Amino acid sequence: MTDLTRRGFLAFGAAAGTTLLLGGCGDGAADPGVPPLPGGGAAAASTPASRATWRVQGSPLAAASGSGALDGATVAVTDLFAVAGQQIGAGTPRWLAQAPVESTTATAVSRLLGAGAAVVGLAQTDDLGYGHSGVNDLFGTPPNVAAPERLPGGSSSGAGSAVAAGTATVGLGPDTDGSIRIPAAYQGLFGFTATRGAVPTDGLVPLSPTVDTIGWLAADISTLTKAVAASVPNAPARPLSRAVTAPGVNAVADAVVTAATSRALTAWRKSGLPDLAEPDLDIGALPDWHEAVTTVVAYEAWQRHGGIAAAATTSLSGEPRENFTGAGRTSPEAYRRASDTLAGAAATVRAFLGDRVLVLPTTATPAPPLSDGDLSGDTYRNTMRSTGMLTCIATVAGLPTATVPLGTPGAAPVGLCLVGPAGRDLDVLALARAVVEAGLTR
Repeated sequence: MTDLTRRGFLAFGAAAGTTLLLGGCGDGAADPGVPPLPGGGAAAASTPASRATWRVQGSPLAAASGSGALDGATVAVTDLFAVAGQQIGAGTPRWLAQAPVESTTATAVSRLLGAGAAVVGLAQTDDLGYGHSGVNDLFGTPPNVAAPERLPGGSSSGAGSAVAAGTATVGLGPDTDGSIRIPAAYQGLFGFTATRGAVPTDGLVPLSPTVDTIGWLAADISTLTKAVAASVPNAPARPLSRAVTAPGVNAVADAVVTAATSRALTAWRKSGLPDLAEPDLDIGALPDWHEAVTTVVAYEAWQRHGGIAAAATTSLSGEPRENFTGAGRTSPEAYRRASDTLAGAAATVRAFLGDRVLVLPTTATPAPPLSDGDLSGDTYRNTMRSTGMLTCIATVAGLPTATVPLGTPGAAPVGLCLVGPAGRDLDVLALARAVVEAGLTR
């Protein structure tokens, strides 16, 4: 087992061949090299009302640069994107301590500003975006408004909480392998992730450039549609007329999610939505695909952030710390094998899908309870492994996804995911709107 003391972690990072960022950096919020927690830089910035949700807020932090469909909308930007006049905090004081004030704004943010939206704050994230729980040991866990005793999901946890609480109308974040989809499902929100490459990732602190993409969160389908339409290049509308669901894939989920999915699929068949066929995808490949995604993300995350992760020691939260510990052990050969697996998986998924949309659960379970506590334990790991086998289907092929919220008898929300063909982002979004209009959503 890797030694996670300061001495052991630093030695581990040095052995991996990374450059350690040690100068002026300690482990806690009061250390000399760590700036005040609210962070920021521009005069418009203010101490956040909820430090667990926001790192910095403003009125606005960045004003609209144009006018359009998003006039009056407010955006919570996950604190991994560049906003001119602000620093990027990336969920950890160690990053913020050495982060410059940005002179330009990321394209994904600029497109929302150009459509009339204003940025009202930089929202909290898992350390360096490398977690799915939403727990940040230093800043706190953003609340799950829809299920207060449960985790919010990450890494766009703060943006999701802001949207659910009504302090922002749009959440913007990266999605590497579920970082938008998971908080959308856990918090009862609408979520969308673009075809990989459809929206530039400049100005984003990368986790894994091979699979990073851009996504949005909203409390209603109308707002989500406006945000995505403002951000994704227009393409001729071609309504998706065929849909599939894979019973074996759906069975990866637990009984609660499976029941909610089955109810939604039954309602789908009785509605005017596209015909729903049931050809099965080979679920035997899902563990290998999930492992390949995990390996690629781990290797690329370590290449970019291994130095700061090794230097951070106890200032990283538990889940990101565990993830980076494993990432540092990932060999170039394992990365090459995983990359080959991803290429084969992408071809398989795209061939299976054709011009159809795949309907499946967004996550394998509702949000885990906050009381579960140990995110490094087997229960949480098994839960996220099952969820990863669902999210990896779209991830390996870089396909657009829409998540719509479903209810459960226990009131904890879950998500239904629509995975569409590459480049058909607005068509997938139109189908998600049709799902809402058919009365399938929470």
